[in-house]
Amino acid sequence: MFYFSFFVRILDWFGKTDWNLMDALLLNTKRIGHGYALPKHPNIWSTVKKRNIAIEVSPISNQVMGLVWDIRNHPATFLIAENFPIVITADYPGVWNSKGLSYDFYYTFMALAPAEADLRFLKQLALNSIKYAILTSEERRKINRVFQKKWEEFIYNVINLKF
Repeated sequence: MFYFSFFVRILDWFGKTDWNLMDALLLNTKRIGHGYALPKHPNIWSTVKKRNIAIEVSPISNQVMGLVWDIRNHPATFLIAENFPIVITADYPGVWNSKGLSYDFYYTFMALAPAEADLRFLKQLALNSIKYAILTSEERRKINRVFQKKWEEFIYNVINLKF
């Protein structure tokens, strides 16, 4: 009970906003959609980080919807800098006939990632998609094996300039 009342006092300080973050924590979520309000709540922030909860990031959707005007200033840049696990999503893909996540990954790499980011960053983004998906252990093992094989083929093709 102390745990809950502690967070209620924190939320009261911020005007009882963002109850969805509290609900997510109380329900033991593995992912939080967008997480825009997270920086306003330092105790929730630290709990999310300690529990290694992934934050869903939808860079193109956020820009199209007007939540961020310049993608380089997306709040996810801070999450990435703080080493939060992020999962790239399309958010409303049917609205603009999105064909997968390639463009979202590209935007994330080119505009949100730190200057020193490389293929390891892209690989981690892809692995986060598997790690934080709702899968059985067997499904996760199978997808990880397929991913590893595809990743090795991709690296081989990059090194040998075969596309």
